Amino acid sequence: METINAQIIINKIENSDAIWLYEHFSDYFQEISSYKEFKKLLSAYNSIRGTNRLYKHLHINRQDEYIWFDTNMESGVSVILNKYQEIIGMALIPIKQSHSIKFSKCSYTIPLQEDWLVHTGGANELLNHHYRYKNQRNAFDFVKVIEGFTYNGDPTECENYFSYNAPILAPANGVVEEVVDGIPDCTPGEYNTMHPEGNYIVIKHGRNEYSMIAHIKPYSFKIEKGDTLLRGQHIANVGNSGNASEPHVHFQVMNHKDIQTTQTLKIKFLNNASPVKGDIVTYTGDNILVESESQFSTFFKNISTNIKHKFKS
Repeated sequence: METINAQIIINKIENSDAIWLYEHFSDYFQEISSYKEFKKLLSAYNSIRGTNRLYKHLHINRQDEYIWFDTNMESGVSVILNKYQEIIGMALIPIKQSHSIKFSKCSYTIPLQEDWLVHTGGANELLNHHYRYKNQRNAFDFVKVIEGFTYNGDPTECENYFSYNAPILAPANGVVEEVVDGIPDCTPGEYNTMHPEGNYIVIKHGRNEYSMIAHIKPYSFKIEKGDTLLRGQHIANVGNSGNASEPHVHFQVMNHKDIQTTQTLKIKFLNNASPVKGDIVTYTGDNILVESESQFSTFFKNISTNIKHKFKS
């Protein structure tokens, strides 16, 4: 088996070696990717990029992901390899900087105990697959990772995931505005597109400020609509309901309780913590610890969920 590393990959990209790259696509990735369009995209990317630097790398669930940004943060690359050293996902995108960031007024903790990995979170689409949608742009996804894996045993069983059934905590004081329950968990790898949020809770924290936590385990709620909550209170358990390929927690803060029309706010965490995708975050009472360098390196993406097997220009 040919050994591929980050330097080889980025050299091939920067040299527009479309043939070598395409030959290292998995069979499925080749089936859904046009060589002609890929070659055009590669050329277009190299016409706008600056000097690339490796941002993060993670080996987890037997797969590797590498991500680069140029020094001006104007373009980025993400490449995913399976255990056979085949490319199963790639993104080459311009980075658009937002100059109108609105922060939450309240301060929040993560809605979980112990150490969790930021599966999704950051200010561009390579770090945050929610970013393109205004009603989810500043959202986070959290997963539990132990010794490089998100599960142990049969990956089609929810109970085998370390995130599953973990307690979810209120991220700040507030009042329960809405609870949706009764949507069954999906088998990992399958999706409920009719109810993408699955079971969820909306909490009002102040005027025009609400949090939403989604993909909750059915019938695990410990609270009801109208209840007053205190930060750290156990409100439900982690599930796999909705449009989720494996158990995890979706958390966002927004300016309206209608989750379809709202706009998210950039979350102001306690201790001025600013976690991004790949960080390990820990909530301990009224403190949040953020570990950017961990045994998993500093970048994670759930290959089965977030790699859409297409190129974005």
